[in-house]
Amino acid sequence: MPLERRKCTPEGTCYVCVCSLHLPFPTHRALQREFPHLGTFSSLSPIPGFTKWLLGLLNSQAKEHGRSELLTDSECKEISEILGGPVNETLKVSLSSSEWVKSEKLVRVLQAPLMRLCAWYLYGEKHRGYALNPVANFHLQNGAVLWRLNWLADTSLKGVTGSCGLMVNYRYYLEETAANSTSYLCAKNIKASEQVLSLVAQFHKNSKL
Repeated sequence: MPLERRKCTPEGTCYVCVCSLHLPFPTHRALQREFPHLGTFSSLSPIPGFTKWLLGLLNSQAKEHGRSELLTDSECKEISEILGGPVNETLKVSLSSSEWVKSEKLVRVLQAPLMRLCAWYLYGEKHRGYALNPVANFHLQNGAVLWRLNWLADTSLKGVTGSCGLMVNYRYYLEETAANSTSYLCAKNIKASEQVLSLVAQFHKNSKL
């Protein structure tokens, strides 16, 4: 298991980044035995299914409305000017490949909408009341906090075509994992950071499903 050692803060909290798909609860205890000063753990996880979900929305909105309601008017205008055509069709083609990350202009204009859409996908899209994304559901069941979205953290072909290059941190506070897990499993509440909640608020303000 790859570990990144870091110094403890003056308050005595230490951090370790575990770059993997799954970080089961027993692993926390094993790490804590090896690094007794550790109090916080964080995964750096992929977001499989995000691009597929987004492309499905773009396709359905094009059929129903003839335009995308996921983007603001200014975003639509700027993307259309860069791609040289109707936003929905040209954006679907671009996001279906990894070539768009080579365009600085497109990367810049897509950052805000893709970040807020991904935040909503992880936080708001549900299956039977639980997170639709299987990786998010796994970590939330284990008591993690939906902590931070990272823009273009994975620019590999798989990362870009699967999750638009985004990755997410799930953070585990060992003293809170049991309560977080119970709240999620019993009440279907997702514990999320201010960054994620701010992006979700931006989604509600600027996007429509």
